[in-house]
Parts: sequence; structure tokens; C-alpha cells
Amino acid sequence: MLDKLLDFLASIWHELVPVVVVHPFEAAVQLRLGRFLRVLAGGGWYWKVPFADTIVSEHTVPRTERLTGLATTTVDGKAIGFDAVVTYRISDIQRALLEVSDLKDAIADSCAGIIGTELSNRTWAAVVHGDTVEELTAACRKRGWRWGVEIQLVQLTGVAPVKNLRVSLSGHAR
Repeated sequence: MLDKLLDFLASIWHELVPVVVVHPFEAAVQLRLGRFLRVLAGGGWYWKVPFADTIVSEHTVPRTERLTGLATTTVDGKAIGFDAVVTYRISDIQRALLEVSDLKDAIADSCAGIIGTELSNRTWAAVVHGDTVEELTAACRKRGWRWGVEIQLVQLTGVAPVKNLRVSLSGHAR
């Protein structure tokens, strides 16, 4: 009988403790009865009301997201395949946690579209020589602010021409 009571107490211990620790590499939001109360930024101890407050935290240090299997056609008609590596960090924890369902998916989807569009407006030579990195980063950064994310760098990897049936057929029809 005592074992079951101890197991139950261990399972709800995090709810019973009236303090929470936010690590220096994290930020958090405090919700009271499901409503936003405040941002807990920086490392330290913060008071909470047991069973009424929920603390949701996330790392705010830079991290990367790899986007694979992307392809587009450059302005000079070259079909290319590439991967991208997006380095980002959370800059607005409230927005990142409460206004986006899946932050990694939002970053990946928006950056993939932006990168594809930007590269389709460039020549093959500009893409191969890496002349587009600053423009790609700036375009993705502009979109990232919507979700409380600072896009720090976008890098292309594995850029190579690919066989594209649609391009081949359009060239054949001429």
C-alpha cells in the first residue's frame, strides 16, 4: 500500500513543488489555469502555484535544421537539386511556444519555399559559386520573425544538376 502511495507522489512531484528552475540556455512561459501569465527568461528559480501553473520551456541557443531533397529550376533553365542547412535560435519565446504548433516544421516549410523561389530567380553560376547565401539568409530571416525565430544562416549543400523530365520535354518540343 505504501509503495503505491510513494509511486503516486513521485508521479505528481513536479506539480507539488512551488518552484521551477529555468536553465541559462532556456526560456519559458508560465501559464496559469491555461492563460499566459509571463515569460521566464534567463536562468534561475521561479515561483509557481502548484496544480494551477504550467511551465513550458524551450532551448534558445542556436541549432540547425537540415532540409533535404529540394529541387528547383534556375532562371537560365538548369534543373538543380540541393539540400539546405538552416541555423536558427528562438528570439521570442512567447510567440515560438504559443503561436506555432510545430516550430521545426514551420521553419522547414517556409525556408524550403523561400529558398526554392530565390534560387529559381538566380543563374546556375550564381548558385554554384555561393553568391546567394546572404540573400537566402535575409529572405528566410524575414519570415522567421513571424514565429519568434531568428534565422542566423542558410547554407546550401550538395548542389548539383539533376535530370528533370519536364525540362527535357520542354527542350524537345522546340
